[in-house]
Amino acid sequence: MFITVSYGADCHEIVNVQCRVLSLTAHLKRKCQCRPEDCVDLLDESGTLMNLSQVESPGSELARKYLQERQHYILIRVVQRLQKLSAHPPLKDGTGKTSTQRKFGQAKEPHLGSPAKLRSTQQTKKVLSSPAGPDT
Repeated sequence: MFITVSYGADCHEIVNVQCRVLSLTAHLKRKCQCRPEDCVDLLDESGTLMNLSQVESPGSELARKYLQERQHYILIRVVQRLQKLSAHPPLKDGTGKTSTQRKFGQAKEPHLGSPAKLRSTQQTKKVLSSPAGPDT
């Protein structure tokens, strides 16, 4: 009951799936020189995640329950992000402004520009649209 696991730059490892999920992942971490605290998982050839990192009891569950013998898998490192941080609104400081408002200023009504700026824009359009060009 073996599988082939690819990792790194053209590296392959044949492993026995008649072992605990925890033992399998620990062995693969050592082989690919991952840190012990890294979370690794496997993808099958179609790109389906095997979710070994989500097994509730990796110390007691057998890897063969999740993997098919004689199949080829790709080792990946799983980066888990804290989703709960993005679910909360931005924190406010003592002024009552959020960090975005402090950085970019408070949202105001749209600024339409000064009359002088509008006048110069209209003059530019007039000059550019004249047939003789800007020198006339």
